[in-house]
Amino acid sequence: MEDGFLKASSNSHHQAMTFLLSVAIILSSLVSVAAQSNPQRIRFARGHSSTTIRGRIAGFDTKDYVVGASAGQEMTVRLKSSNPGAYFVIYSINGRATEMNETTEWSERLSESGDYLIRVFMMRSAARRKGAVASYTLSVAIH
Repeated sequence: MEDGFLKASSNSHHQAMTFLLSVAIILSSLVSVAAQSNPQRIRFARGHSSTTIRGRIAGFDTKDYVVGASAGQEMTVRLKSSNPGAYFVIYSINGRATEMNETTEWSERLSESGDYLIRVFMMRSAARRKGAVASYTLSVAIH
Protein backbone atom coordinates (compact mmCIF):
# COMPACT_ATOMS: atom_id res chain seq x y z
CA MET A 1 0.00 0.00 0.00
CA GLU A 2 2.84 2.33 0.81
CA ASP A 3 4.30 1.80 -2.67
CA GLY A 4 0.91 2.69 -4.18
CA PHE A 5 0.80 5.92 -2.18
CA LEU A 6 4.30 6.91 -3.27
CA LYS A 7 3.49 6.09 -6.88
CA ALA A 8 0.28 8.16 -6.80
CA SER A 9 2.09 11.01 -5.07
CA SER A 10 4.90 10.86 -7.62
CA ASN A 11 2.41 10.90 -10.52
CA SER A 12 0.60 13.92 -9.05
CA HIS A 13 3.90 15.75 -8.63
CA HIS A 14 4.90 14.87 -12.22
CA GLN A 15 1.54 16.07 -13.55
CA ALA A 16 1.79 19.33 -11.61
CA MET A 17 5.32 19.97 -12.90
CA THR A 18 4.26 19.17 -16.46
CA PHE A 19 1.32 21.57 -16.13
CA LEU A 20 3.52 24.37 -14.73
CA LEU A 21 6.09 23.85 -17.47
CA SER A 22 3.35 24.02 -20.12
CA VAL A 23 2.00 27.26 -18.65
CA ALA A 24 5.52 28.75 -18.58
CA ILE A 25 6.08 27.83 -22.24
CA ILE A 26 2.75 29.32 -23.29
CA LEU A 27 3.40 32.54 -21.37
CA SER A 28 6.89 32.94 -22.82
CA SER A 29 5.46 32.39 -26.31
CA LEU A 30 2.82 35.07 -25.71
CA VAL A 31 5.46 37.52 -24.50
CA SER A 32 7.55 36.79 -27.61
CA VAL A 33 4.56 37.27 -29.92
CA ALA A 34 3.58 40.48 -28.13
CA ALA A 35 7.12 41.81 -28.50
CA GLN A 36 7.05 41.09 -32.23
CA SER A 37 3.57 42.48 -32.83
CA ASN A 38 5.01 46.00 -32.82
CA PRO A 39 7.75 46.16 -35.47
CA GLN A 40 9.53 49.44 -36.07
CA ARG A 41 8.55 51.15 -39.33
CA ILE A 42 11.55 52.19 -41.43
CA ARG A 43 11.10 55.63 -42.97
CA PHE A 44 13.51 57.37 -45.32
CA ALA A 45 14.34 61.04 -44.98
CA ARG A 46 12.73 63.19 -47.65
CA GLY A 47 14.63 62.80 -50.93
CA HIS A 48 16.59 59.76 -49.69
CA SER A 49 16.20 56.08 -50.55
CA SER A 50 18.37 54.65 -47.78
CA THR A 51 18.77 54.82 -44.02
CA THR A 52 20.84 53.31 -41.23
CA ILE A 53 19.36 52.17 -37.93
CA ARG A 54 21.26 51.39 -34.75
CA GLY A 55 19.98 48.73 -32.39
CA ARG A 56 20.82 46.16 -29.75
CA ILE A 57 19.51 42.69 -29.00
CA ALA A 58 20.36 40.34 -26.14
CA GLY A 59 20.17 36.56 -25.98
CA PHE A 60 17.23 35.14 -27.91
CA ASP A 61 15.63 38.57 -28.45
CA THR A 62 14.72 39.61 -31.97
CA LYS A 63 14.00 43.02 -33.43
CA ASP A 64 11.59 43.46 -36.32
CA TYR A 65 11.55 46.28 -38.86
CA VAL A 66 8.97 46.90 -41.59
CA VAL A 67 9.71 48.71 -44.83
CA GLY A 68 7.41 49.36 -47.77
CA ALA A 69 8.62 48.78 -51.32
CA SER A 70 7.25 48.23 -54.82
CA ALA A 71 7.66 45.32 -57.21
CA GLY A 72 10.59 46.00 -59.53
CA GLN A 73 12.56 48.01 -56.98
CA GLU A 74 15.85 46.69 -55.64
CA MET A 75 16.21 46.36 -51.87
CA THR A 76 19.66 46.12 -50.29
CA VAL A 77 20.11 45.29 -46.60
CA ARG A 78 23.39 45.14 -44.66
CA LEU A 79 23.95 44.27 -41.01
CA LYS A 80 27.14 45.10 -39.12
CA SER A 81 27.33 43.85 -35.56
CA SER A 82 29.64 43.60 -32.57
CA ASN A 83 28.58 39.95 -32.36
CA PRO A 84 29.51 37.68 -35.29
CA GLY A 85 26.44 35.53 -34.48
CA ALA A 86 23.98 38.29 -35.45
CA TYR A 87 22.04 37.92 -38.69
CA PHE A 88 18.81 38.98 -40.35
CA VAL A 89 16.13 37.32 -42.44
CA ILE A 90 13.51 39.00 -44.62
CA TYR A 91 9.84 38.02 -44.87
CA SER A 92 7.75 39.05 -47.85
CA ILE A 93 4.43 40.87 -47.62
CA ASN A 94 2.48 37.64 -47.21
CA GLY A 95 4.56 36.61 -44.19
CA ARG A 96 6.61 33.84 -45.73
CA ALA A 97 10.38 33.89 -45.71
CA THR A 98 12.01 35.06 -48.91
CA GLU A 99 14.26 32.64 -50.74
CA MET A 100 17.26 33.52 -48.63
CA ASN A 101 19.14 32.13 -45.68
CA GLU A 102 20.15 34.05 -42.60
CA THR A 103 22.73 36.55 -43.72
CA THR A 104 24.43 39.88 -43.06
CA GLU A 105 24.13 41.19 -46.66
CA TRP A 106 21.30 40.81 -49.13
CA SER A 107 20.18 42.52 -52.32
CA GLU A 108 17.35 41.58 -54.65
CA ARG A 109 14.89 43.00 -57.17
CA LEU A 110 11.49 42.68 -55.49
CA SER A 111 8.66 40.69 -57.03
CA GLU A 112 5.86 41.98 -54.77
CA SER A 113 4.64 45.42 -53.69
CA GLY A 114 3.93 46.07 -50.02
CA ASP A 115 5.57 45.76 -46.63
CA TYR A 116 8.61 43.57 -46.04
CA LEU A 117 9.63 42.51 -42.55
CA ILE A 118 13.33 42.41 -41.61
CA ARG A 119 14.07 40.39 -38.46
CA VAL A 120 17.42 40.83 -36.69
CA PHE A 121 18.45 38.02 -34.34
CA MET A 122 21.36 36.00 -33.00
CA MET A 123 21.93 32.42 -34.03
CA ARG A 124 21.19 29.94 -31.26
CA SER A 125 24.87 29.13 -30.75
CA ALA A 126 25.60 32.81 -30.03
CA ALA A 127 22.33 33.68 -28.25
CA ARG A 128 22.63 30.96 -25.62
CA ARG A 129 25.96 32.25 -24.31
CA LYS A 130 25.70 33.99 -20.95
CA GLY A 131 25.51 37.75 -21.42
CA ALA A 132 25.21 37.48 -25.22
CA VAL A 133 24.56 40.92 -26.71
CA ALA A 134 24.71 42.26 -30.25
CA SER A 135 24.90 45.98 -30.94
CA TYR A 136 24.32 46.55 -34.63
CA THR A 137 23.75 48.93 -37.49
CA LEU A 138 21.19 47.93 -40.11
CA SER A 139 21.43 49.70 -43.46
CA VAL A 140 18.43 49.54 -45.77
CA ALA A 141 18.30 50.97 -49.29
CA ILE A 142 15.53 50.78 -51.90
CA HIS A 143 16.22 51.93 -55.48
